Amino acid sequence: MLDAAAATCGPLHLDCADIYTGVEELLGDWMARRKEAAAEVVVHTKCVPNLAVLPRIDRDHVRGIVLRSRDRLRRDVLDLVQLHWWDFGVPGWVRAAEWLAELRKEGVVRHIGVTNFGTDALRSLLDAGIPIVTNQVQFSLLDRRPLGGLTDLCAKRGVMLLGYGTLAGGLLADGFLSGALADGLPSDGSFVDAAPTDGMPVGAAPTDSRSLAKYRLILDEVGGPAALERARAALSRIAVRHGASMADAAAAYALAQPAVGAVIIGLSRRRLAAHPGTVRLGPGDLAALEATVPATVPGAVYEAERNRTGPHGRIMRYDLNRNG
Repeated sequence: MLDAAAATCGPLHLDCADIYTGVEELLGDWMARRKEAAAEVVVHTKCVPNLAVLPRIDRDHVRGIVLRSRDRLRRDVLDLVQLHWWDFGVPGWVRAAEWLAELRKEGVVRHIGVTNFGTDALRSLLDAGIPIVTNQVQFSLLDRRPLGGLTDLCAKRGVMLLGYGTLAGGLLADGFLSGALADGLPSDGSFVDAAPTDGMPVGAAPTDSRSLAKYRLILDEVGGPAALERARAALSRIAVRHGASMADAAAAYALAQPAVGAVIIGLSRRRLAAHPGTVRLGPGDLAALEATVPATVPGAVYEAERNRTGPHGRIMRYDLNRNG
């Protein structure tokens, strides 16, 4: 992380979550040992109540999650807390966001965001007067669901989109052997539960990554390995023209969209060589890229993932929060 901090031209923004086992503690310990570097770090975390808790969630539960994150991260004030709600068929997300707003007024939280909120759910929070500043959603050349109305709402209401999956777990980055997708990587969730992979070395067979299984499912929705080959070729041409990396070009696609303020890139030494934001794409570039992958994931933002009996939902874990 010191390398990442040195590579940035300003504060280092790190994204984590209460349900990422051990990550908040890891960041808290790291910042406690390096106070000078920590002063230039902005941490985004999340509030992700378990699916089973949603029908009975209360103020104390939300407060407990947030205070635990503050303790783990060893911060006096949490920079950004992002609410995730597994099932919008269960009411209560507006109340949960209101309880986060109370913590903001108390000075426990500086900013409130959400993650994986679609257009209607986000509008309900904004109409309730809750000061949502960000919405973290999957956004890439392969997954353009936010363009189905969400970007317009965010642009009109002043909400910044934070794009994750912009490199599709490394599928849209340099050094990934896309031909390896022809065999080895399951799309039915039957993988070994391993740490997410941020780009695979050339020649590696991606057979054990939950992250890549997630993004392979996205790829299946838009045309499979053939679509990936076309997308990578187009991104590579743009990268060469700009003297940049394929990852830079993939990030540039998302950053060129309305309301997208930042993209979230996995932290690795390979990613430190990338410089998101250095490539600027014009309308012609965007149209040419989208023509290589004309299909997009059907449905609204995160709709496929909310179907717990479908392929996307079956690989999700809904009970990782240990608070209560």
